[in-house]
Parts: sequence; structure tokens; C-alpha cells
Amino acid sequence: MLPKSLQSSYIRYKNDTNSFATWLFEAASKCGHQPSNLAAIALSLNETENKKNNKRKHKKNRPSEAHGSIQYITTVRDLQVLAEAVAESTLPVPKQVISIVKRAIKLRKQVTSWFLEQGESENNKRHVKFISALEATCETLERKTAKPSNRDAQQSHSPPEVEACDADLETFMNKFSVLTVEEPQDSQGQGQFVSSATLKLVKVELDESDEGEAAEAHLDHILFKAFCLFHDLHDMRTFISDTWLEYCEKKIDLMNAAVVTNSTLQLAQDMLKELVHEWDTCETTNDKLQWLVFKTVAIAQGSSTDPAFEIGPLYNEKMADVANWCYLPTLALLDSLAEILPLNHLPVFTKGCLSTNPKATEDKRYVDQKRSEDQIILCQLLPEFCLLSRSNIRILAMDAISEGLTEFCKTKKVTPWLCFATQILLDVHHTMRQATPGAFEDLRISGLRMSKYINEYWKLSNSHPQPKFWPKEMDEKIRRLQLSIDYWITPDPIYLLKCSREMLPGEGMPKERVLFSQHAILCGLTMFHLNIRMQALGKSLVSSWYDVQPMAFLYNLVKQGPFHKDLSWPDMEAFIKIHGESHIFIGSRPKDRKDSLKRLQIASGMSSATQFARNRRKEQDSRRPKGKNPKPLEPITPISTLFRGLYIPWIDGDSGIKNIYMILDKLSKESGAKGGNKALRNSKAQRDSIDTIQLLTLIKSKLIEEEPMILFNYFGMHSRSLELLRQIQAKEHDTFVYHFASDYMPNQLMLPYIVLLIHIIVSNQDECSNGLKLSSRFPELLFGSRIMMSCGNIMREYLQKNGDVACKELKAFCKNKTPIV
Repeated sequence: MLPKSLQSSYIRYKNDTNSFATWLFEAASKCGHQPSNLAAIALSLNETENKKNNKRKHKKNRPSEAHGSIQYITTVRDLQVLAEAVAESTLPVPKQVISIVKRAIKLRKQVTSWFLEQGESENNKRHVKFISALEATCETLERKTAKPSNRDAQQSHSPPEVEACDADLETFMNKFSVLTVEEPQDSQGQGQFVSSATLKLVKVELDESDEGEAAEAHLDHILFKAFCLFHDLHDMRTFISDTWLEYCEKKIDLMNAAVVTNSTLQLAQDMLKELVHEWDTCETTNDKLQWLVFKTVAIAQGSSTDPAFEIGPLYNEKMADVANWCYLPTLALLDSLAEILPLNHLPVFTKGCLSTNPKATEDKRYVDQKRSEDQIILCQLLPEFCLLSRSNIRILAMDAISEGLTEFCKTKKVTPWLCFATQILLDVHHTMRQATPGAFEDLRISGLRMSKYINEYWKLSNSHPQPKFWPKEMDEKIRRLQLSIDYWITPDPIYLLKCSREMLPGEGMPKERVLFSQHAILCGLTMFHLNIRMQALGKSLVSSWYDVQPMAFLYNLVKQGPFHKDLSWPDMEAFIKIHGESHIFIGSRPKDRKDSLKRLQIASGMSSATQFARNRRKEQDSRRPKGKNPKPLEPITPISTLFRGLYIPWIDGDSGIKNIYMILDKLSKESGAKGGNKALRNSKAQRDSIDTIQLLTLIKSKLIEEEPMILFNYFGMHSRSLELLRQIQAKEHDTFVYHFASDYMPNQLMLPYIVLLIHIIVSNQDECSNGLKLSSRFPELLFGSRIMMSCGNIMREYLQKNGDVACKELKAFCKNKTPIV
């Protein structure tokens, strides 16, 4: 289940009104005013607790049950009475209470403005009456807050605006369970009241209906809930359109736009479940939910709802914005397609079967053209989804829209969520226009890039025996990734399947890559799926071989000498920046040779950190390794890790956006440690105040930062590190034999430990120089070791051609080039 703050604005509205009613109820009780039926509620509660206590006496050795709570339902008429009692007392009214009720009033006015502008129906009068009652209650409490708190105060302070206090409201509401109300000073002679312990067990709920209007109130409740939901869906729809516009302007990458869009669709699906279930149990009307909302607005605005003016060639252009707001055109389009979908064979739509009405006016022609354009888009994609529903093809990363339309081809059932999802698919097409096939081009180029990396890895792996620390299962995973790329990107498996089936005579051959070329969201999720697998395999490869990390130590060591201070390795600097100096070097970068040797021994697993403690106990055999395994690379992309379990089921990961608070807590700790974003550092305290759009915006911004980390070429860094180590070993072979005998390198799989041998040689030379006291007379000898000069020369020559390969690739493929530059 999603957190309540992320479900819908209706739930936030109910939380606001109930929290306001609960505070007002407790405040009025403290002032000496209590409802007449509260004593009966308290007596019933006490009897219930006594029965539970008696049962506990007979059931020993069992844990005690938690105290229950009783729901107390109040009306707006009662709220006014309670507000008058609080206003006449000396009890202070927190400003957050005023902000809560103002936010609820604002949402109610905003959402119901569609049918409050015109009309004098009973439903409209009921809405106006409820809003007026809430406003009157708010004004009563505002008079209380406007009074000066002491005799020295000369000016009254008006409550803050709703927009300025929204960030602090949820924090106030979260602490509401332990809120204590100050006792009034004039509390003598008030009679007998219910104890404060009982008050804490009473939950107050605001009833918005009047007596004798149960059926109408229930329908109004569903209508208002539906309006709130369509209001949220409209905000989501605008957010998704802006996201794909950013992709077209090359501000974000395709993976980011697709993941954020699919997460929004999943949030909308969870929002609609409860409302659809409640609507199915409502027996007041037989209309569909969207039609009822449309007719309600049409009647309020005085427009006709005659069938002749409904969705069709004679579409009522005056109500086009309202129909589009509640997704009626998409509903009518899906209903019409469901009627003509064949059951036993694939649908074939011929060119020119869909056309606009030439006799329509300009406004009607615009509506007709847009509807025809939407028909053409769906008719191009519908055969693909029909084929998916009737075959065993499993797409690498199925998006929510594809799942919904594939299920639609089976059941022909149109739901409100399917209308919203289909409209999002159409909006993406309208936003991208001619750039829609460019999404598949981005996917194709990404696949070619990964295939190139894998082919280079196979050439390198053939030059050395199979390592025990890198089992064949890992090579099999790399081979399966290459097969996935060759199967889905180079050819078109859906096209091949269509060609294998019998086509209708005269229709010709089907087109290739229709699904991917017309479905940018599916392309983005497929790219995310492949890149995450590539990143996971690359990090495992570097962690198992442990060759790039020692090269970071050697690169840092060589730069400390007097001859190669200007040595530049942009790829290594990017690698260190991505994973952090503290993880690569076990702290900050080593500043001398001795410290570098210690850090390398700890990081590589040759020794433990306790070996270098000041008061350590001496061991008899100091040559025995004290460490365990080399330190692996940790996850560096928390937001991407959050979603990879959804799109790559066999890779461990969190279950999508529902666990977003866990990631927010982690990001807040990291931001607090680095002194970063203040809003992110306080996210744990204010996370319930984050609405859906703010959360999606945060996810999009973090995915922008993680893009270079996802696309970083770990396979290339592994290959280039081994090439450098081989060149160093070939040139300094005699030196290693002189210091460590001829068996210093049992096989090529031990190449990364050459860096450790170089550190040991340099450390021994430093000890000899210190023993002969040469370092004081010739300080240049301290950093002038011959082997360091030799390694620096080899690295300088090699890095001139291969030192920035990964960075050049990121500049070519990344939309976010800021961290690379």
C-alpha cells in the first residue's frame, strides 16, 4: 500500500477535515463544552475495556490487547458550536489548525468549481452550504487568533497563507496523536466531564451530509471523490507531457522519461482502485463513472447532454475540454475498437479507413482531426498488442500501458485507468510528433554500444584462462544479455512472428518495428532494463577481478612523484568520483607511500585494519594475510536500484515506488553528511508532506544525476587496466624477479597484485634511504624511485590514447554532461 499522502488529494482533504474536527473537539472539551452523547460513548468504552480486563485475568501468560478507539461522528453545525466555545475561552489556537482547514476549503472550491459556476440544483446548494459552514467556522477561530496574546501586543497577527504553510502542516498532523491542549484559566464550576484518557480514545470524523439525505449524500461523496481524482490525474498528465517535452529538448534521457512515466501510471492505478470498487457497489445510477461526471458538469453549465452531442462526428465542441478532462474521448475510442476487434485472427486496418468529416466547422474539424489522429495511432499499435496477448513472446520490460492494452485485447473491458493510460500514450505521441521514432533510434544505438563492449570483453577473456573467482555462470549472464540485445534490437521478433502467420490476401507484408517505433515508453524501459543489467555485470566484473581499484592506487602514487604530477587519467578520475574516494582508498586519497601501502593492503584483503592499530598485539607470523576478500563496489544509484526489481525480476532490488520513503531516508542521511540540500536533509521529518508531483519531480531529478553512473563503461575500464598491467609487467619483469624470485606471478590472473608488489618495492627503497640517511641529503630520492618513473612513463604513453575513452563515450551518449565536464 502507498502512503496516504501519495494516494490522492481526496484522502489529504479527508485527513485535513478530520484532523481539524478532532482538534476542535478536544479543544472544546478542555474548555468545558462537550457533546451530550459523549458520556454514553465514554460509558460504552469503559464497559468494553472492563470486559477486556476480565478476559485478561482468566487468560494468563498472554500479551495484553491494545486499547481500542471509538469513532465519533460530528457535523459542520456542531463544529460551529465548538468553534464558538473555543473562541470565547483563553485557549490559544495554533496557526497550523487554521492552515489545515483553509487548505481543505481551497481544495473543495478548486475541485468543485466545474459544477459550482452555474446552476441552482440541490447538489450545488449542498456543496455551497458545506463550504460556507467551514468558512464560518474558520472565521470564528481566526477572530480568536487575531486577538493579542498579552497586554503589550498592539497589533494583531493574521494567520499565514495556505500556500506558505503547506510544508509544515503534515508535520503538525503527524504529531497530533500526542498533542496536548492547554487548560483554560476559567475552568472552575464546569461540572462533570469525560476524562482526558477517554478523549484520546475518541476519533472524530466530519460528516458532510444532512439528515434525510443519505442516498444523495452518498452519490455526492462519490462524485466529489471522482472530481478530486480527475484533478490529480490532470496534474499527472501535465507532468508527463512536460517530462517528454524535456526529453525532446534533450534535457533528460529516454530511461528517465520512461521510468517516471510508468511510475506515474502505477500511482494512478492504485488511486483508481478504491474509487472504482466503491463505484461498482453504488446502485444509485447505471451510468459509467466518467459519463456521470461529464453529465454533472454539462447540466451545471447548461449544456446539452443529448446523445447527438456526445462523442462522435457531431461532437459538442463547447464541452470538449470537460470531456477531455474526464477522458471521455478515449473511452469512446476504446469502446468503438472493442466492438470491431476480431477474436480468432489479428486485426488489419487498411490505409484510408479512418478520415475526418469534411463538412465540419473549424472547431469540429479540429476535434475530428484529433480524434482521427488518435484512432490511427491506436490502430497501428492494436495488432501488436493482440499478437502479444495470443503468443508466448515476453517483452524484456513490459510497461503499464502495454499490459493494460494487452489485457484489453483479451477481455475488451474498458476501465477508467485504461482510459487514462491510453490517453498518456496518445499525449506522448502528440508531444513528440515526428520525433517519436527517435526513441527507438536511441534504444538501437544503446544496444550497439553494449554489444561493442561485450565483444571486446570476449576478445580479452580469450587471452587468459577462466578464473575461479569469476565462474562460468557470470559469463553465461553476459552471453544472455548479448542474446537479448541481438533478439530485440537488431531484428524484430514480433515482425517475424507476424510473417509466420497467414496474412489476409492483398494486404501485403507487415511493417517492421511498429511497436517500438511507436511506443517511446516501452523503448525507454527496455533501455533501462539492458543498461541496468550491463551496469550490474560490469560492477561484478571489476569487483571480482579487483584490477581497476589497484590502478587507482598506482595512479595516485605516480602523481605524487616529481616527474609525473601532471599525469591525467580522466576515466579513472570519473571512476573515483562515481564510487567515492572513501570507498576506493578506505578514506581520503593517500598522501605518502607508506599510507598508500597500508590502504591498498586493507582494500585488497591482504591485511585488516586492526593490523595497523597503535596498540595491536604482535603476531608470530606477520606474513600471513589478515584480511578477507577485496572490497566490492557498493550500489551507487539508489533510485535506479529502487526500480530495477520491477523491470529485472531476477536481480535483487526494491519493489518500486512504494518503497520510496526508504530511499528518501537514505538520501537525507547522505545529504546531511555532505551538507547538501536542506529540503532533502529534512525529508524524514516532512516526508508525509510531499505530494505525488513533488515526489515524481524528485525522482526525475535524482535519475538525471544517476545517468552517467548507469552508463559508465566498467567493461572498458577492466580491459584497459589489464592492458596497462601487462605492459608494466613486461617492462619490469626483471625487477620483480630480482625482488620476489621467478615465481612472483603464478599466472596472468594475479596481474592486479603487481600494484601491491610495486608498493612493496617502493616502501623497501624508502626504508633503505632512511637507514642510510640519504633522504635528508637528497630529498628528491624519496619520490624518485626508478620503478615509479618507469610506471609513470608507461601510463603517460598509454593514457594519451586511451585515458578518456569512457568519458568520451559518456559525452556522446549522456544527456547529463555536467558531472563529466
